[in-house]
Amino acid sequence: MIISSVTCADNLHEAKMMARAVKYHMPYASVVICLMEQTIHPAAVDVPWFDEVVLAKDLGIPHFEGSIFKYSLLEAVTSIKPMFLRSLFDRYTHEQNVVFMDTDIIAYAPFDDLLVALEHHNILLSPHRIEPNPEPLGYIQHGIFNTGFMAFRRSEDTFRFLEWWGQRLYSYCYYHAPFFVDQKWVDLAPALFDIKIWKHPGYNIAAWNLHERCRKIVREEDGRYWLDNDYPFVCYHYSGMHGMLQYCMDMWIPDKSNPLYYLLQLYEEELNTMGKEELSDVPWSYDYYLDGTPILVEERKAYGSDIQSFESGSNPFQTRFGAYSRKEEGYS
Repeated sequence: MIISSVTCADNLHEAKMMARAVKYHMPYASVVICLMEQTIHPAAVDVPWFDEVVLAKDLGIPHFEGSIFKYSLLEAVTSIKPMFLRSLFDRYTHEQNVVFMDTDIIAYAPFDDLLVALEHHNILLSPHRIEPNPEPLGYIQHGIFNTGFMAFRRSEDTFRFLEWWGQRLYSYCYYHAPFFVDQKWVDLAPALFDIKIWKHPGYNIAAWNLHERCRKIVREEDGRYWLDNDYPFVCYHYSGMHGMLQYCMDMWIPDKSNPLYYLLQLYEEELNTMGKEELSDVPWSYDYYLDGTPILVEERKAYGSDIQSFESGSNPFQTRFGAYSRKEEGYS
């Protein structure tokens, strides 16, 4: 099994935490990190929990620089996810299963149930919620599925899905509506591919589903946590650390003795140990032209709407994007 993730240098402290937890619970798994940077940052070198670090620009994505120039950091990182996953199947020919995890997901148990499910299904998608919710707007805005946690078995259907998804993200992986980067596209997938909606309550527990009764930890036993009906507490998604997660924990889990508060405290402490203070301020290398000039948001938007510039095949990072420069100077 391969555990994979895509990140930038400013998030390597999270990636190291994710990988260390994976290796602790699943030493048989390989961890492969794709770095959306011009070069491999020193913090990603000789990390004992990383089996491999690859650069996004080396995945063989056609006209790579042009495909990401129009995107923000979040959009660019997300846009290459399908191509990265497909490349893992191509390069690790002996591996049957690939799991994608956002770097802010921590494993607290082996993925045993998930591996059993992959013996019978090609693609596992994790819904944001598995119980009815009186507030439906989250689905409408962000999509039914959370693409921060997905699992795949080697199959033609998996490859067709990754190709279909990748084609859409290549051009339309924008944060703004109706896309919400890669997630809204995946809402269409169950109608088109062999999809298993992975409703195991112990996976991908996060701020957006803490209100669900089936997600509540009911006991601790030998260092493991358990939910109702003997479901294991498998992995926690620490998305929204800067407000949403704490707000939802306070609202839905008011008992401060709940183990989730202890786990959150440990997570915050370990972020610092892994270099959060140093790494979180590392600038994204694709935020600059090759000569070091910062790229303006307006320049990214102008390039994204200029099909001719993209189809020229030139590297837009080489010089300031001319179409926007002319508009800025008052030309039409």
